[in-house]
Amino acid sequence: MKTLPSLLVLMCSCFETGADVIDWLYDVEVPVATQSSSDTRAAAARAFATVLTRVTGLKVIPRNPMVTAALRNPGRFYARYRFVRKAGGAKDAVDQQTVLEVGFDPRTVQDLVRSAALPIWSANRPRVLAWIVLEEDVPILAASDDTAPWVRTIKARSRDRGLLVQLPLMDLADRERISGSTVSGGFSEQILGASERYGAQYVLTARIWMDRGGLWHGAGGLMFEGRQTNFAHEGETRDQVCEKLLDAVADELVQRFVVFGLHTEGISIWVSGVRSVSEYGSLLRYLQSLEFIDRVDVAEVSINQIRIVVHTRSTLSRLSELLYSDGVITRDASKNSEFDSNQYVWRGEQ
Repeated sequence: MKTLPSLLVLMCSCFETGADVIDWLYDVEVPVATQSSSDTRAAAARAFATVLTRVTGLKVIPRNPMVTAALRNPGRFYARYRFVRKAGGAKDAVDQQTVLEVGFDPRTVQDLVRSAALPIWSANRPRVLAWIVLEEDVPILAASDDTAPWVRTIKARSRDRGLLVQLPLMDLADRERISGSTVSGGFSEQILGASERYGAQYVLTARIWMDRGGLWHGAGGLMFEGRQTNFAHEGETRDQVCEKLLDAVADELVQRFVVFGLHTEGISIWVSGVRSVSEYGSLLRYLQSLEFIDRVDVAEVSINQIRIVVHTRSTLSRLSELLYSDGVITRDASKNSEFDSNQYVWRGEQ
């Protein structure tokens, strides 16, 4: 069986770290048989479970009393909803289905997550550039505009898990540098060159194939900052393997970015680089906008630094990692700060 060479870990070291805010995190579409109250409640419960998965990072949501009650009455978390008719999926599809579109209220959902002591994953998330090849007679690379069923499965599972997965354009620039055989064969230099234009924080390479016995397999690696996590899955169908690969990516990011703490504590941090009243306000608004921070108190203001008490369920080490991931706050190198230091520099919102 072919494997992806370890040289691929170099792919992520050349990209600037940053994160993007997901603007669809609380918006869900679910098919519904009819617009009856019973069918609507069942569809709304599925939609709400999807939102909880996206916000917490958990594939399976613990059914404690608070969560169970919320799933029974998801309507109180609505910001808006409507029924629409949509095509089944393929461009030439003539069959349509009724879909319930629900927009949930972020603040109300976050309050539930905190009260139920569930983990929380900020909407600021890294993009994952995904080179995924289906090994058939001719290896096929999934592209951003591809509507093939297996690619639709990849896109849908990514969205259900709250992943910012970017498939390559596979335009002329990509085709001149890479092909399905390139990824399947693990040609690292070509993959590295083709990835540079996208500037994603994480790079996923994966191959999917069916063995002679009819069992489907998927294998790949997720790379970031010189590290690589490999995974392999199998399933009875191609869609099962596609979903398992995306679940592996989500689970890996959850370990890095989700706040798991049960109790809120005040952590003092010192921030320099704030040069005006406007920047001071921007810093406070930024910190208050982060889902893993419950409250922000200004404890001390001096010419060179601001001491802020951040109330969070996170540890200092995880807090630092999350703050650094956005790129608007960096380490204070002048203080020889380690990764879990409480000394930071404000760069300003990009």
